[in-house]
Amino acid sequence: MSETHSITVKEDLLPWEDFSYKKKALRIYADRIGECNTEFFSLVNKVFIDEGQKGEIVDEMILKTKQLEVRNTNLLLDVNIKIGQIVNRFDEQVDEMKQQRITITYENEFAIK
Repeated sequence: MSETHSITVKEDLLPWEDFSYKKKALRIYADRIGECNTEFFSLVNKVFIDEGQKGEIVDEMILKTKQLEVRNTNLLLDVNIKIGQIVNRFDEQVDEMKQQRITITYENEFAIK
């Protein structure tokens, strides 16, 4: 009397590939945004502070600008952290797509009972 057996395995169809180099490429863009941010706030400071502008409106604009600068800096720090997380997750997703589940079913004609 024969017995039927099945075995399921995951087989790698393509080799693992490291995508960590993409972190550097993405961080270059984030750094450039940070440089533009710094240039912008330097210009604002030059216009309002260095030229000795006075008044309630100017004081409020300087306060709002400082708040915006802190917010933008925090966002850029968060972006740099997220870049690492996203690229790592991308690595995992690509690796999962390179695997295939295979089920093999066979009969054992010589099963002893």
